[in-house]
Amino acid sequence: MKALLLKDYYTLGKSLRSLALIVLLWSVIPMAFLNVFAMIYGSMIPYSAMAYDQQSRWNTFARMLPYREKDIVLSRYVLGWLCTAVGGAAVLVFQNVLSLFSPRFGCSPWTVLAALCVGLLLLDINVPLMLRYGTEKARWVSKLVIILACASTGALGALVNDAKAATAAVLSLALPGLLALTVITTAVSILLSLKFYRENS
Repeated sequence: MKALLLKDYYTLGKSLRSLALIVLLWSVIPMAFLNVFAMIYGSMIPYSAMAYDQQSRWNTFARMLPYREKDIVLSRYVLGWLCTAVGGAAVLVFQNVLSLFSPRFGCSPWTVLAALCVGLLLLDINVPLMLRYGTEKARWVSKLVIILACASTGALGALVNDAKAATAAVLSLALPGLLALTVITTAVSILLSLKFYRENS
């Protein structure tokens, strides 16, 4: 698994550096929309990794290597989980540190967890569809994920802007259901991804 993640890291070198810069900038701006999008954006990184792999016929080469199908598929999810977690941690840390100097800043842990769940749900949609249809046929997947990400970001951003105290209370009540949905969806998504990967290998 570590070697697969390192392969993605070296393949996506510039993209990951751009992601880090974007997340850093969006994390220090007192705008809920940008803060939420910084957390969700990481879930779209595996799309780029899978696109590079399919263009270079990595999957064909991987059959000759001692990697289990399970490890190859799970590496896509782990990459998305790591990138999304980095965004969430950056927003939580920077916004709450800056809130010590200005009330314009600040982000509750409930908002971060809700945004991370949304990012993981988008990842759960993206990975199996990419494995099922491939890069060329699934270009609409990227557009779908971007549309869903923007819609989710707008909804969460508007909710956060309404009233931070009320938002924290609402999210704290809704979060258990959202977490349960994310866990179930992730489990189903991984099973589907394994199935599609085996069919197309």
